Amino acid sequence: MPTADNARLVMLGLVFAAIALFGGSARLDVNLLLFLRPLCMIAIGVLLVLPITAPARQMRAPTLLLALLALAIAVQLVPLPPSIWTSLPGHERYAEAALAAGLDQPWRPISLTPWRTWNSLLTLLPAIALLMSLRGISYRQEPRVIYGFLAFLAISLVLGVFQVGGVIDGPPLPYRFFAEDSVVGFFANRNHAAAVLATGFPVLRMWSLAHGKSKLPSSRRRLIAMVSALVLLVMIVVTGSRTGIVVGFASLAASLAMSPLEELGAGMRKSHAKWLRILVIAVPTLVVALLVLFGKALSIDRFVGDDLLAEKRLTFLPVLLDIIRDFLPFGSGFGSFDPVFRSYEPDWGLSRKYFNNAHNDLIELVLTGGIPALLVLLGFVGWIGWRIWRSWKNVPSGETISTRAGAIMAGSLMLASLTDYPLRTPLAGAVLVFATYLMSRPMPSHRSSTEKSR
Repeated sequence: MPTADNARLVMLGLVFAAIALFGGSARLDVNLLLFLRPLCMIAIGVLLVLPITAPARQMRAPTLLLALLALAIAVQLVPLPPSIWTSLPGHERYAEAALAAGLDQPWRPISLTPWRTWNSLLTLLPAIALLMSLRGISYRQEPRVIYGFLAFLAISLVLGVFQVGGVIDGPPLPYRFFAEDSVVGFFANRNHAAAVLATGFPVLRMWSLAHGKSKLPSSRRRLIAMVSALVLLVMIVVTGSRTGIVVGFASLAASLAMSPLEELGAGMRKSHAKWLRILVIAVPTLVVALLVLFGKALSIDRFVGDDLLAEKRLTFLPVLLDIIRDFLPFGSGFGSFDPVFRSYEPDWGLSRKYFNNAHNDLIELVLTGGIPALLVLLGFVGWIGWRIWRSWKNVPSGETISTRAGAIMAGSLMLASLTDYPLRTPLAGAVLVFATYLMSRPMPSHRSSTEKSR
């Protein structure tokens, strides 16, 4: 294998390791970002000069979409003359404040909090570094990338076990705010940890179906994948994340549907295969029931015990929709949610708990990024839909299974984003980039004979 290929694979491992260690929080005041962002800048510089010496994955669509997102953020930082700025929707009240103070109107950007918008732009650095690393990975190195992600999941599970057992109090690195007495893995938030754990189901299913690409016999691969999936499910249930348990079961069901269940019993007697398929569904159900019985299913307990209608993310929904209406079509500026919401927050909503994000990234994206950001999101969803359609148009193969696995991973993270903000963490964002890598695999009819033989 060429030296440049080895170097690129090493860079990929180093970038993802740095993101896992330092990118588990979505807060902009986390000191660990002071290490992560310079490391990503250095990695980007190295990757720019590293040659690509073998046929590599062409991730044109994810690269274009990430560039468009960066452009949508950067445009909000361009200073505008006072006559234009004061006429922007939602900016009137802030213009009136300057007039009342007797101050001249300066040139200002669309964003009401430019420094927070700059932070949002810098937040893309880990995703850019990982995307550049994955773009240069040759086809024959793909199994190593898959094993690397599975190793990350395994380490996350070990951390979770230590956290459940009280060996580790919180995440491995000192986050100021984190969910105490919860399984958070590398994250500071149990919802984000559970959402990323849920992305493990499609990867395990894909690995178990890797015909001829593993030295392990297929029956052993399937057994390892089923046991690992069961451990993942248990860990998601004990995280205490209500969103996580919904996303986890949805991801597990979708992963089983990636390929006919007959695959689970391939090479076995019909009676044995039948019982195996029954156990695949019965065992997880039994395990969850036992967790509930022994009081370990914190996620389910919170579903039953909490008043969901009293959740701030629901009670504040009318207020959030009012803010969106006021700032369309340009938004208030990426990263500006916290100060903008405080200027709208009703008296009845004041409490000792702060509301620094909308806990619905679709709403917050439109509120802060406006129509341009929404168009980028729609482009991403459309690309995923097109890739899924292409995968079902082709006969089942490694390429189509890879695309379906990536789509389930992306869908899990976006589903979790409807009640929280996991993709604002660099680590969950990196997992989404990995999902696009799996979806970018060329379909059989579009790969050359040379590439097919690798």
